[in-house]
Amino acid sequence: MGAERTLEIPAELYERIERLAATREAPVAYVLEEALTLVENQPIELVRSAAMSREEAAYRAMHRELFEKYAGQYVAVHSGKLVDVDSDELALAARINARFPGEIILLKQVQQSPMREINYRSVRIIREG
Repeated sequence: MGAERTLEIPAELYERIERLAATREAPVAYVLEEALTLVENQPIELVRSAAMSREEAAYRAMHRELFEKYAGQYVAVHSGKLVDVDSDELALAARINARFPGEIILLKQVQQSPMREINYRSVRIIREG
């Protein structure tokens, strides 16, 4: 594997890795290597989709507070946290792109409902005869 390095990670994360290693009866290093291999082999679109899903979940979790403070304004959520707010969507987007180039950021207008309803009608064709 090469030279060994020391990596500082939160204790809770290390405990999760240790539990997983114990259940698989494998060394911690093996579990980490397998996890990295899985992530490396995922299409980037899937990784981005998962990141955006996490930001959307964070937005939903803080929606009530956001609506009380920022109703009608645009918010930016990054790494599960509110990072910026503006009434002008384009100004917010420009700041966010400058501050977090290439990163996954949720930009959303704070409305009464955290999720926008989409209704569509389907066409049904009935043939007689």
